[in-house]
Amino acid sequence: MGGKIRDYDGEYRGCMGFDEKSKFMIYRGYSPLMEVIVWGTTFKPALKKECERLGVKIHDRVMATSLLSESGVPGARVVGATGINNRSGEFMVFKAKATILCMSIPSRSIWLFNTELGGGCTMEPRSVSGDGIAMAWRAGAELTMMEKSSTIRIAVGYKHKWYSGAGDASYRNVPLVDSNGKALPEGLGIWDDKVREGVHKGEYALPFFGDFPAMPKIERRVTWGMMVGQESTTHALVDMYNKAGFDPDKDLLQTYHVLEGNSPPQWREAGYGSGLMVDWDLKSSLDGLYVAGTQMFSPGDHSYAAATGRYAGRKASDYVRQVGGAAILKEQVAREKARVYAPIKRKDGIEWKELNAGITRAMQHYCSEYKTESLLNIGLDTLRDIEQNWVPKLYALDPHKLMRSLEDLSILTSAQIIIHASLARKASSGLLDFHRIDYPAIDPPEWHKFITLKLENGRVKVGEKPLDFAGNLKENYEKHNKDYTGVHDK
Repeated sequence: MGGKIRDYDGEYRGCMGFDEKSKFMIYRGYSPLMEVIVWGTTFKPALKKECERLGVKIHDRVMATSLLSESGVPGARVVGATGINNRSGEFMVFKAKATILCMSIPSRSIWLFNTELGGGCTMEPRSVSGDGIAMAWRAGAELTMMEKSSTIRIAVGYKHKWYSGAGDASYRNVPLVDSNGKALPEGLGIWDDKVREGVHKGEYALPFFGDFPAMPKIERRVTWGMMVGQESTTHALVDMYNKAGFDPDKDLLQTYHVLEGNSPPQWREAGYGSGLMVDWDLKSSLDGLYVAGTQMFSPGDHSYAAATGRYAGRKASDYVRQVGGAAILKEQVAREKARVYAPIKRKDGIEWKELNAGITRAMQHYCSEYKTESLLNIGLDTLRDIEQNWVPKLYALDPHKLMRSLEDLSILTSAQIIIHASLARKASSGLLDFHRIDYPAIDPPEWHKFITLKLENGRVKVGEKPLDFAGNLKENYEKHNKDYTGVHDK
């Protein structure tokens, strides 16, 4: 498609990860991981250009708000979606024989919210606000692992990291020194107890610095120009530093990242793994609705998102060839349009930041590190109070604030689902970072199972599935992909 992945010109020949034969920049020289460093800033333009060449209609700046069901009945086949343009405010209706949901997990602003310090609360973009989860929930799709959460570790505005990016991978090979120029031990983890103890004992003086000038020139160029400069979340910051006069050939970069430690336990983020249940076709529990990327339960990372996107697209295309169209119920569209536009009908009340802050405070108080039946039920009551008494006062003065307001409604729905799931799992779990004071046993055998939830006739229905519900992986993959693998039954 035109994305650059090989250093054909030998710009970085001689660096630790350069492979002469393939011209790949192999990441193994910088950590135990093995990854390929790519020119990430070339990918998005290449993808859009290829989509346009293939005739794909792209609607930029459109926020999806709901899934449309056949005959307007939750739990029925999904036949389209609605959305709103966050620049013009235009309400849009999309008809579809098949829909692929790939909107990630509700990682933003469920437990922690502050727009002035670091914006969102994780490395995820602010737009990752649980819209896909909320849409699927209202449509009647089955979810799982929603009780999982974890302490926020990276990219929080309250911490000292110089950038809010994808962990410390892109910065890990930079040697660190204290303010007296004393080198810190090599090979530190992100949070190192020995260094922290050394600071308290006076062995190391704060602040610490990334010592770019001490690196070989080629490694310095790779780190600043490629590993940091080509990540989407850090590219703009590198450009800003360069324009401000920062020179990695002679300047050190202040960092505290080895001392961050964990956030307070009430500062949490939705568990990486919560999401929609899928079958071997990556189809949700609803006909016509497929799932990809971190919208699925128990996902992987970037390469996983790309692979499942391709797979879900292939399966959705097969489904489309076998089914006819379905009519969209005008009454369902009208109800959604009224819900979406409600905040702009008001002139005053509360704005999106206030509502978001109230939701996060409720989750910190009642669904945080430790949980009990009583706390969780108080949390549900608090969120219902917010929904019944404060959401009707939510107002927005322009399309952008309307978008943020609608994200709040998704955050509220996601928070309610998380508490329902937490009530349903009556056991603690180390794997899920889930702790109930009233059920202290960690991962008892009878709770080695997935807890599922869905909205049915306006009520939360709880179910369960065994951990091995997918069966034999190799056999089932081949069974469901005969046209793709060439493996057929004898």
